[in-house]
Amino acid sequence: MIDIVAIFRGRTLDKDKLLQYGFSFSDNRYTKDFPIMENQYIARISISPDGLADFNIYDAESNEEYIPARNHNATGVFIGDIHMSCEQIFKDISAKCYHSGPFKWEQTKRILRFIKDSYNVEPEFLWSRLPEAAAIRVSGKRQWFAASMMISKDKIGLDEDGFAEIINLKNEPEIVALKVDGKNVFPAYHMNKKHWYTLILDDRLSDDEIIEMVIKSYELVKKSFS
Repeated sequence: MIDIVAIFRGRTLDKDKLLQYGFSFSDNRYTKDFPIMENQYIARISISPDGLADFNIYDAESNEEYIPARNHNATGVFIGDIHMSCEQIFKDISAKCYHSGPFKWEQTKRILRFIKDSYNVEPEFLWSRLPEAAAIRVSGKRQWFAASMMISKDKIGLDEDGFAEIINLKNEPEIVALKVDGKNVFPAYHMNKKHWYTLILDDRLSDDEIIEMVIKSYELVKKSFS
């Protein structure tokens, strides 16, 4: 059986790219049919809005589902060829319609989606020695208005075990000093603490609050070179 989870592990769905790839959206699923096995069968690939992928195999002539392809215990060259064909399709979709990144928390995904939708930019993983850190730059410029990463909680002064997904944002020094409280807003991790602060993306602040800070950071950075 295909290890679909492994193919898409650590990757986030780009819905626009999925539609450009030829998928259609209906009943809360993205679907597309792919001819396989010399057009004798159809692999119907379906993907949820959260990026979870699945498949069903149908006979191209009768449109009846070929159930053995779903059987985890099924063996044989023919079944193996079907699975291999589907695996190649999944890998191509993963490469062309998903983007890589370490981020898993739901608020992180929502904020990054807002940034992409608003400014048409995505996190850039620029540092090989820090694969969990990403810069988010103003389109066409070198300057970034946000930095997102996963760090251990103690690095921002929390007396807690585990890791946190964070975002660093810029603001005016007086606002930074006012907002940093060590509970919801923290001194900037690895950045100038006078002009930047750090937020944990675990819903302790609402999306609207964070989005307001994102917009302010973007405006300040863009203004600096305009």
